[in-house]
Amino acid sequence: MDKIVRGGLLFALLVFALPSCVEKQTTLVIKDSRPPGLTVASEKALENGKKHLRKGHCKQAIREFNKAIEKDPRNFEALYWLGVAEGMCGYYPQSYNRLMVAIKYAPNDLWRARVYATVGITLLYMGKDDDAVIYFEKARSIDPKNELVVAYYDYEEKGNKKHKLKKKPKGGEGFELTLKWLD
Repeated sequence: MDKIVRGGLLFALLVFALPSCVEKQTTLVIKDSRPPGLTVASEKALENGKKHLRKGHCKQAIREFNKAIEKDPRNFEALYWLGVAEGMCGYYPQSYNRLMVAIKYAPNDLWRARVYATVGITLLYMGKDDDAVIYFEKARSIDPKNELVVAYYDYEEKGNKKHKLKKKPKGGEGFELTLKWLD
């Protein structure tokens, strides 16, 4: 009888203790997710920023994209378009830094190629042509038809010829090409 009581206590401890462990694990997962309200607010600020960017209002777009990132720091689109807006405003070092962060959150290879190509344009504006070629090549290896690669990068598969740039962007034309990707 003594064994039955001990066995029953052990069984009772296991039955009642295990659910509380599972419950705590579930609670941790819930705490790690972003509250839905912040995600919605981030998306709303992102859309407002895109509207400003379409109109060429880069400073207003920067303000909205920063709001979006405040609400959701991993919002890839907000990071990317903030980098574009910063480039359009002539803030090239900030644009470069922002785009380097955006690469980490790119949702797929197509967007990764777009970010690489945009980094290439940013580097051209900064006068770092050799570095720009490296990023255009990264973009080209993923998406040879990328609009920025086609417009600015001359790739020839003849021997060991050095890859070169077709032209340098004038004004904001390099960043303006990216606006095709807004939707």
